[in-house]
Amino acid sequence: MARLNILTQDEINSLYAIPSLDDEERSFLFSLDADDIAILDSLENNIARKVDYILQLGYYRAVNYFFLFSFQRVKADTAFIMQLYFPEEPFPKKQVSKNHHYRNRCEVMRKFGLKEADTGLQTQLLKEAKVLVKRHSLAKFVLEGLLIYCQQQNVIRPAYSTFQDIVSTALQEERNRLVNKLYTDADKALRAQLDKLLQNDELFYNLTLLKKDQKSFSTTEIKNSVAKQQLILGIYQQSRLLMSKLGLSEQNIIYYANLAEFYTIQKLRRFTDKNLTRLYLLCYVHRRFLKINDSLVTSLIQKMNKYADDAEDYQRSKIELLTNVDTKLRNQACQVLAINIDHRIPDEQVRAKAFEVVPLADYKQFLDDFKKPNLDRDFYRWQYYTQQALTVKKNIRPLFKVLEFSCTHEGLTQAIAFLRKHLSGGQSFRDYPFQEVPLNFFPQSLKKLLTLKVKADDQKVVKLVDGDRYECMLYHQIKQGIANNTVFIKDSISYRTLDDELIDAEYWAEHKDEILQQLNMPLLSMDIATLLDELEKNLKTKYNLVNEHIHSGENTSLKVQHNKQGDIVKWTLPYTRLDDGINNPFYEKLHVSSIADILRFSAEATGFLKSFSHLQPKYSKSTADPEVIHACIIANATGTETKKMKAISDVKEQDLDRVNKNYIRYQTLATANDAIMNHTAKLPIFSEYNLSDYGVHASVDGQKFATKYHTIKSRYSKKYFGMLQGVVLFSLNANHLPLCLKVIGANQHESHFLLDIVESNTSDVEITAVSGDMHSINRVNFALMYMFGYRFMPRFTQLRDKSEHDLVSFDEIEHYAKQIIKPSKKVNKALIIKEWDKVLRILASLATKKTTQSQIVSKLSAYKKLNPTLKALIAFDEIIKTDYLLDYIDNKEVREVVQCSLNRGESYHQLSATIAKVSGGRMLNGKTEIELDINAESIRLIANAVIFYNATILSALHQHYRAVHPDKAKEILRFSPVAWQHINFIGKYEFYNRGSLLSIQEVIKKLIGDFEIDFSAASL
Repeated sequence: MARLNILTQDEINSLYAIPSLDDEERSFLFSLDADDIAILDSLENNIARKVDYILQLGYYRAVNYFFLFSFQRVKADTAFIMQLYFPEEPFPKKQVSKNHHYRNRCEVMRKFGLKEADTGLQTQLLKEAKVLVKRHSLAKFVLEGLLIYCQQQNVIRPAYSTFQDIVSTALQEERNRLVNKLYTDADKALRAQLDKLLQNDELFYNLTLLKKDQKSFSTTEIKNSVAKQQLILGIYQQSRLLMSKLGLSEQNIIYYANLAEFYTIQKLRRFTDKNLTRLYLLCYVHRRFLKINDSLVTSLIQKMNKYADDAEDYQRSKIELLTNVDTKLRNQACQVLAINIDHRIPDEQVRAKAFEVVPLADYKQFLDDFKKPNLDRDFYRWQYYTQQALTVKKNIRPLFKVLEFSCTHEGLTQAIAFLRKHLSGGQSFRDYPFQEVPLNFFPQSLKKLLTLKVKADDQKVVKLVDGDRYECMLYHQIKQGIANNTVFIKDSISYRTLDDELIDAEYWAEHKDEILQQLNMPLLSMDIATLLDELEKNLKTKYNLVNEHIHSGENTSLKVQHNKQGDIVKWTLPYTRLDDGINNPFYEKLHVSSIADILRFSAEATGFLKSFSHLQPKYSKSTADPEVIHACIIANATGTETKKMKAISDVKEQDLDRVNKNYIRYQTLATANDAIMNHTAKLPIFSEYNLSDYGVHASVDGQKFATKYHTIKSRYSKKYFGMLQGVVLFSLNANHLPLCLKVIGANQHESHFLLDIVESNTSDVEITAVSGDMHSINRVNFALMYMFGYRFMPRFTQLRDKSEHDLVSFDEIEHYAKQIIKPSKKVNKALIIKEWDKVLRILASLATKKTTQSQIVSKLSAYKKLNPTLKALIAFDEIIKTDYLLDYIDNKEVREVVQCSLNRGESYHQLSATIAKVSGGRMLNGKTEIELDINAESIRLIANAVIFYNATILSALHQHYRAVHPDKAKEILRFSPVAWQHINFIGKYEFYNRGSLLSIQEVIKKLIGDFEIDFSAASL
């Protein structure tokens, strides 16, 4: 029986293959300390044994593993050691015996306190695996957890096959446990409800209808979502109780729900174990209910925002009209009053002349209108709601009835309960006495707009509440409460309380140390008082340096204005935009290649096609036709429908449909992207693209794309989409590579996804710093990025204003009175220390990804009323932000690196826009959120293939010129690999019968031999 596939071959090699080292790595890994020298001395003059010891020592340092090898197999490493330590000795001809090799290994193990992986450890690893699978049943997650466990226990990791068996056993036992427990704990009625989802109800399966996402905010779509929610309400309510009994973690609920999402209904019905199918469906319904509720809440917000905008337009037009009328009345009044002092008009004609200005019949109304013009904006705003009350109730009432709101405002809670009771009864709203209607949920100033006076049966005038306006006001306040985090929907994904997003408070109190140790994040384990002391010393030094450099003139970029006394009164810090260097004239010399050829070349060089596994495990060993996969990728990226792709290519329509259905998924595309980028990162030129000496500097930015079909994420924006709707493709770019991408709504703030997208990077490219524009900044991102080990380095505009209002210091601000760059407030150090344990709970929740990081960050960024913990986190954020701002003001190199990184991200956006526009417009053609993700990942894959092709050429040229002309080699580094003028994206696609593969050697040979490269055209 075939073993479980967990890792790619590259990942296996990184753990179990002898590492390939360069001289810089060898110098570090093969270095010796006093203990090592003592061990070598004990080996007397046996050079081979000494070399063997040094090799084993270095390899263990590199990959924490031991290998069997011959000196000839690791000839380069052996030669390096001989040259470094034994220059007078000949290369060892004879290999050391197994006994001596083992003794050397034991010495290295003793040095590092290592233990062998015996049978007892394997038993312990299985126990650990069983714990891990309860957290997340993804095989790779379990394996990574076991590797960490081995590292923590100082145990040499077992063979990969051992891990495969352990993980496979743990997964199988967990699945059996869940299936058996589901059968015993779920009653017969629930099992029948789950089975019904797979039954054909007239024309459609219930599960098929349930899987369809809400496309828009139309009344029909909202009603369909409400119907779906009610269809699975009973299952969901039981699932909430069952999940805890089954011991299902949030990640496993998502994992099994995704399986139900991706398997076809026919496949689910053919499962021999019906309870396994029920487990998938139970988790799917649980997650689907939450997502449907998200859509319903979003619909409520969107509808109420639309009504609010329309009410604003209505009152504006009314006020404008009444203002014009009031102006006319004032002019008429002025004319009437002027008659009284006109000596030419006899007294007996004054009245007659006045009535010529304002006719007698209109005079009384004229006086009323002039005396008290109604210019109250709220009056007309709520007049509009009265007119639209039926429409509002028709669209919002169905949502209100099926959503369960929890509020921090007691008055709003009472009002919601009151309206629910009213809607479920048959009583007229006017029958409620004024005193019985809860009115303490909205501003006092608006109460007069919700009241009316009517005559009772006894002819007495009584005060009542206008039912239509009351209902509209309640919906408006609910919408406002959701926006400022005072109203929550527990049974949702995006609208829960912040506390629901975090690690359980009691569990945190009991297991804090264990959680922090598992996270292996040094700053989270550091004493906060010590950390603040270090930051305090750093800020004091930087304040002195930045001001000293300004006064001395060393900061030549900063422009200052002086008064007559010579004091600096104003300063500015302009920056010059650097050229991004895309589509350099250099590329015009290259032969034009089709995108199909580029994909074929990249597939051959990187093996990214191996990432496209079949959806069903039984077909996991089968592979699709590479050319059909290429065609599907191009079709998804360019927005080309299947029928059109068949017409403009040599691929059959049924092949396109089959491969799209079974192989093209977000996960396979993301894995393929990683494969291409990992190979790009291995090119010699890649490290040369680093912008600084502290590592890889990335950037984030969003790009607007219209959507062909309505989806719940799509939003209208005249500025970006005209009359269409669209989404944002938020990307992370580093060294010209698009490392990661997320499709977000055009109404969502990009800063909420900063940490999420950086932490979602699964490529081998490790990021040190991240830049963004002003959209990437919020009140917590500096703190979060710092604590997670990244340098957040955004580009600032209005820098002088930021420095005057955002800088902080630990000591009194009066100490900086005479400085140019100075703080505006003092850090509340005591609050940070006091609340740090609660801040750590937030940070640990983000790190463990209990929920999506963007959910937590959006809540942290949106709270209007701050609690002490959030105040402390914001105060810490201000410290890190100040530290960066001082660097940004003081250091020209920092500003240039930031700008250059953003330019590289913009270059990728131009390439991705070019790819998407192939079919006639920059538009995604996905009909659901899943399909939009596939569109975006397909665009990224084609872009990565293009970049890999270009980078391969540039890397070869760079290596060539390093040997023959170093100055030209440096110029090659200024050519951007993000270029496409030599690539044909349009026309008829020929995937078959293309002849030989693109030969990179021939391209390089032609570049070097046939013409001279124009190095003067290079750009930064």
